[in-house]
Amino acid sequence: MSSIIMKHINDTNVHVDWIEKAIDENYIKYYDYSRFNDVKEINSGSVGSIFLAKWKDSDTMMVLKSSYKLSIKEVVNEVITTLFINLLVQYFTVLI
Repeated sequence: MSSIIMKHINDTNVHVDWIEKAIDENYIKYYDYSRFNDVKEINSGSVGSIFLAKWKDSDTMMVLKSSYKLSIKEVVNEVITTLFINLLVQYFTVLI
């Protein structure tokens, strides 16, 4: 295999490992889609769809995002960006 393909495979493995570790260490909560009901699509675009769903056995509503064009690396970057934004919001909320 070419070195470019091997680098891509290794990079992808690093990102998959990062996601699995983040889930194992509870930095990211993993929810199995089968645990949701009353799923309703609220938006869709060129890279995926957004759904509103009820967590089974409760009245808790959650937003689900389904991406069909994002690579693992892009998903990891989106998760990191979201976590960073959440930290900033918490920080500035404390300052206000």
